[in-house]
Amino acid sequence: MKFRHDINGLRAIAVLPVIFFHAGVSGFSGGFLGVDVFFVISGFLITANIIKSQKGGDFSLLSFYDKRARRILPPLILTLLLTTILSFVFMLPYDLKNFGQSLVSTSIGANNVLLYLTSGYWSLASEFKPLYHTWSLGVEEQYYFIIPVIFILLLKKQKLLKTTVILFFVISFLSSYIIENKEFNFLMIITRFWELCAGSLLAMYMSERVTIKSDMLSTIGLFLILFSYYNPYILSNNSAIINLAPVLGALMVIAFTTSNSLIYKSLSSKLIIIIGLSSYSIYLLHQPILSFLRLATETHVEVYKQLMWTLLAIPLGYLSWRFVESPFRNKNIVSNKVFYSLIVFSFVSFISLGLYLNKSYGMHQYYVFSKYSYGINPQAYADRPYSLAKNNFESDSKKMLIIGNSFARDFYNALEENDATNGYEVIYLSNYNKDINLSRNLLRHADVTFLVSSSGMANRKISPEILKTSAIEKKNEMDHYSNGNYFYIGTKNFGFNNNFIKQIDWDSSKNYMVDINKSNIEADKIESTIFTDNYISLLTLFRENNKTRIFTDDHRFISFDTNHITKDGALFLGKHVLKTTKLKSIIL
Repeated sequence: MKFRHDINGLRAIAVLPVIFFHAGVSGFSGGFLGVDVFFVISGFLITANIIKSQKGGDFSLLSFYDKRARRILPPLILTLLLTTILSFVFMLPYDLKNFGQSLVSTSIGANNVLLYLTSGYWSLASEFKPLYHTWSLGVEEQYYFIIPVIFILLLKKQKLLKTTVILFFVISFLSSYIIENKEFNFLMIITRFWELCAGSLLAMYMSERVTIKSDMLSTIGLFLILFSYYNPYILSNNSAIINLAPVLGALMVIAFTTSNSLIYKSLSSKLIIIIGLSSYSIYLLHQPILSFLRLATETHVEVYKQLMWTLLAIPLGYLSWRFVESPFRNKNIVSNKVFYSLIVFSFVSFISLGLYLNKSYGMHQYYVFSKYSYGINPQAYADRPYSLAKNNFESDSKKMLIIGNSFARDFYNALEENDATNGYEVIYLSNYNKDINLSRNLLRHADVTFLVSSSGMANRKISPEILKTSAIEKKNEMDHYSNGNYFYIGTKNFGFNNNFIKQIDWDSSKNYMVDINKSNIEADKIESTIFTDNYISLLTLFRENNKTRIFTDDHRFISFDTNHITKDGALFLGKHVLKTTKLKSIIL
């Protein structure tokens, strides 16, 4: 297919809003929709090339995947190499462990699946992940394994081919419209297939007939794209409807733009052409720049700093396109033998290292990382209380009930490390409302109950009225069904991001104080007014103004992720709870 400068320019119009959105630039609340434009372009070009090759009688899967590999993998390997090197400089073991997972999943084209199963696209944790944007590569690569096979199997049955592609489009669009899970809808191939498929259907249509060109329609298409970046939720909050505007806009620009129109000339300007050609590498590099900037900063990074740094992805992306993308696509420069030897070696290395980082929990007990060690696997340690989940008390000893999510498990560990659970039969109840009758029965029989808050966790802001209403409902349950001997344990927090510690002198960091998240402070204030004498504030244990310490007296991390505590942290926090609060006269 003849090279179209307007489609290349459309790539630039797609990648820049993604950068602005991730940098938090005002006016680009829908900048993430640039990826939808990429999907349409990708579906169109891939299918157009398949159709052209089939008509010429020289299409083969090997040739197809060879071209895809040479186009996609070299810049990706460069990105993985750079992020791997920088991860050892900027990441503490907890984030290094998570990076290992991303390294493996990205290498096998499945980071979208990992993100769905772990933090997701919209969570705060994703801001610190240098590879989370590769979810879109996962979607595209999964599409590449489907669409060419369909064209081969149905090559001689064109009507059935069209019907099949249309059917896939409809099923995927309806799935996106019906499925309410925001993370699933955003990340998974089943709800994204229709966007790539829309490009494929346009390529099939244009291969059979000449489309009527219209400057007005192409202008409307570009307007739909640009306006969706500015206000994506004007019509609906439904994912399918939100994504429809950029998809339709991209289709209209591709289908109706004429070579002498203002739209074509605008999308063919020199700077736009350079950005469009480099757009893939720019996209790959912008997120690592942002994430490492955030990892190196104690609190939120100002928008202007994020924008300034992430714009470096443009010249760096151009260099990547010039010296990595272009040469590796040329077999006369890089032979198949050299290319695939490098590919195999690279991905075997990345997968092996990723598995090692994950299994060793970011190498927290090895080499220079040992001073950042959590002692033992902190996640496994935090999950120990699950073994205490039962439906009823069974012994004649005193009975302790601990209710709540991961923060409640932390609190149990803090008590257990200080022998405060000795003499008690302890039951852990993770979800009070799952079986309300069972929960109330346990509450009636408990000698002492701890209901543990996680409000404000991970800087999640909840409206004061919702917090207040929820706290009142919980208090009513405790007052009505317990024996009155209960305590509401407040939320806790140890900063926004502790990876910045790697950028300061370790020996002088023992007494370092970090800002407590405002969301936790607000939740602590509201919930304490509801539970009054039954309230135990964890934030006040180490709080000075609105700051808190992050290390124990032995210079060990209290928390491994700013929210959940290590074994050292459990011993340290529990000792202070039992020593400085009213619990010292309650617990055996």
